[in-house]
Amino acid sequence: MMINPSEINLSSLPWLPLDARSAFPKNPAIYFAIDPQGKIQYIGRSLNPKSRWANHHKYEQLEAIGSVKIVYLFVDSPDLLSEIESALILWFDPPLNLAGKSTNSLNGNRIMKLRERANLTQRQVAEALGKTDQTVSNWENGVRLPKLTPSETLVLCRVLKCTLEELAGEIEGISKG
Repeated sequence: MMINPSEINLSSLPWLPLDARSAFPKNPAIYFAIDPQGKIQYIGRSLNPKSRWANHHKYEQLEAIGSVKIVYLFVDSPDLLSEIESALILWFDPPLNLAGKSTNSLNGNRIMKLRERANLTQRQVAEALGKTDQTVSNWENGVRLPKLTPSETLVLCRVLKCTLEELAGEIEGISKG
């Protein structure tokens, strides 16, 4: 199940107001916390959203925003929840998912370290992504920040033989800088 975030129509998905959390569904889902202006504030995943939201760590922050709704994207394959959630967070860049983290979850120095660990050239990485080797060089030298779609991000993970967490710098041993 590959999801293209640019094709997700959030207004067509089921939702409930945040204060109706006791009525939240029990089916595996990715959930989006959306403020009254339509901005996604937080994205999460759960095998059972009703149970998850009984004591959710972001509830008070979202309640303080006011009139937040929780939109659901049900997932048929629970084993894909983590991968889909990571890709959607990378794509939508919600502020409450980034608390305490760098606002740019991908950086060239980390890509370079992972590329070198995988014994790959810039050209090999570029060809796998349909980019030029100059583009990869620009990322690694800090000339430009990587701007990848979720599908490209997953391809990059496969090529570099790393997880999304490693690529985003959430695993020790791979520098965040």
